[in-house]
Amino acid sequence: MSRDKALQFIHELENQFNKKEIEEEKGLTVELLKLYTLFFAMENEKYGEKLTNIITREELKNRRGNVKETIQSLYRTLESIEPSLSGVFLNDTFKNIEETTLYKLVVLLERYGLTKTEYQNNEATTVFFETLIKELLASSKGYDFTPDGLSQLMIQALKPITGSVYDGTAGIANILVDAYRYAKGKGKDISVYGQEINEELYVIGKLNLFVNHILPEQGDMKLGDTIRDPKWLENGRLMQFDYIMMNFPFGLRDWGYEFAINDPYHRFELYDLPSKSQGDYSFILHALASLNQEGKAALIVPFGTLVRGAAERKIRSILLKDDVIESIVSLPNNLFSGTGIQVALLLLNKHKPSHKKGKVQFINAEGDYERTRTQKYLTSKHVQKIIETLEEYENKEKYSRIVTIDEIAENNWDLNPSLYFIHVELDTEFGKIVFNKKKYESEAENLVQIGDIAEVIRGVNLPTRRQIESADGELFPVIQIRDIENGEIRFETIDEFPIQTRDVQRVTAQPGDILVSSRGTQQKIAIVPEYDGTILVSNMFIIIRLHSTKEVDPVYVKRFLESPIGQYFFEAHQSGSIATVLTPNDIRSIELPLLPIELQQEMIRQLEEADELIRKAYEERKKKYFDAYQKFGIGTFIRPMTKQGE
Repeated sequence: MSRDKALQFIHELENQFNKKEIEEEKGLTVELLKLYTLFFAMENEKYGEKLTNIITREELKNRRGNVKETIQSLYRTLESIEPSLSGVFLNDTFKNIEETTLYKLVVLLERYGLTKTEYQNNEATTVFFETLIKELLASSKGYDFTPDGLSQLMIQALKPITGSVYDGTAGIANILVDAYRYAKGKGKDISVYGQEINEELYVIGKLNLFVNHILPEQGDMKLGDTIRDPKWLENGRLMQFDYIMMNFPFGLRDWGYEFAINDPYHRFELYDLPSKSQGDYSFILHALASLNQEGKAALIVPFGTLVRGAAERKIRSILLKDDVIESIVSLPNNLFSGTGIQVALLLLNKHKPSHKKGKVQFINAEGDYERTRTQKYLTSKHVQKIIETLEEYENKEKYSRIVTIDEIAENNWDLNPSLYFIHVELDTEFGKIVFNKKKYESEAENLVQIGDIAEVIRGVNLPTRRQIESADGELFPVIQIRDIENGEIRFETIDEFPIQTRDVQRVTAQPGDILVSSRGTQQKIAIVPEYDGTILVSNMFIIIRLHSTKEVDPVYVKRFLESPIGQYFFEAHQSGSIATVLTPNDIRSIELPLLPIELQQEMIRQLEEADELIRKAYEERKKKYFDAYQKFGIGTFIRPMTKQGE
């Protein structure tokens, strides 16, 4: 009922202010949420008398002049009664809102908002508030919320029913609110603590805690940078919590690297400094440092954190040696609005039970989702399946595997779950295919690593805009991702750039080179044909330069990489927070069967014959379609375009 009422209110709001104006003017929504919270407080036993002595809601609605001044007085009074709300109401968005706009919000809330009785009903007030947030802010840029399914997954994985819960990137505090409700539903109480760097999100988070009767007795939020300026301290040290749940910002570049070098809270000194350009591990190590000796954390992490090299690999190795990683759940991609990035649930435990020591549980839940037209989501059924698997802590074919830390060390401390499953499901052009990784590694004959039969090189860095404008460097044509289409290089589209490199020959495209796109969601592979001149390869590609094309046919390697097994190796090694990335080392480590050259060429011929069948079938299909269009009487008005677009 409250949700329906909130939706009706939003309809009336959009009649008064157009939808685009509401989405773009974030301050309007924030001020609406503040005003709603004020009306909630005016009907609350603790605050109501002092507030309504100034003015009642009905009187405020009927007062056309000095509304902003009166509301300012109400906000000051509420902040004085409840000091934990200090600075929440009287900030810049309030200063900037116009008197007439504020008055319209008052009238709309009084006409279409909750009644006095409804404001005194906990469920009614929270449902109305949540609906306003989800409907008004979900589509706004800059407001990224943790999907309900992920929030419930973290909470049920930890089951916080006593003690303290912390979220260092709390946003609007929805995870903290959900955790508090979970404990309440079990007849228990917890205390929640949050920090948020974005002031508007922080304000909404404080209001959220207040409307849910959490602030001030059972929790609070503070404003600030969690890495550079953590606010929850005890005696100058990080506060220690029983449970931590975080969905931190992925791939943050300006995360505080310089501060971390001499971190006064000692979060990084026993590990290694996280990557300067990727802040993911700064939040992971902050969470670990904020746990007490028996604490547990549930973190949503981008897939890249599981496999990236350099400093991050070293940090992973230490976390594993310290035996604080309990479980990793690979989740579907496209769970977040506006991005197809794949994420995982990372569970940390500083006090593992004895039967979990020296092991990590991997769960492959990539297929557990429902979807709308644009986005995937976890239902309660999917969450329950994952939680039951975590609790059972057993091996399950293609779904759960318990892996020793020694085996992870053999895999170079990589934590991509697909590396540890014997049978891996792959989505291919032929439908779903099951790859038996263990059988392949033990029974496939003459397996060699690509690094043993080829030099593997990353292409040349493209110049910055400043370097292009100053023409700093010699001009060369450079192959980019867009220059490859259907496995062939389109030489006519290649652009020239001023390039600075010590070894032009090394990054020059040579006939027989295999180019593999190193980033992005769509894999592109092409072989460099004979050509005239000098063309360089950009760092968007990894170059595979075979030692001998008499022993290994480049087309054979290309066809292998395009096969389901090649696809598996690409998916197992891809990293990156926002876009997938492959490194030369990833390519070097791929194992393929080294057949005699005659068998390689026989396989190539067979695949080319299969492709020719498809091409002919497509041409026949096209012919039949256009014949049918002629019979319909519409064929005269349409015709296929030629390659020249004529």
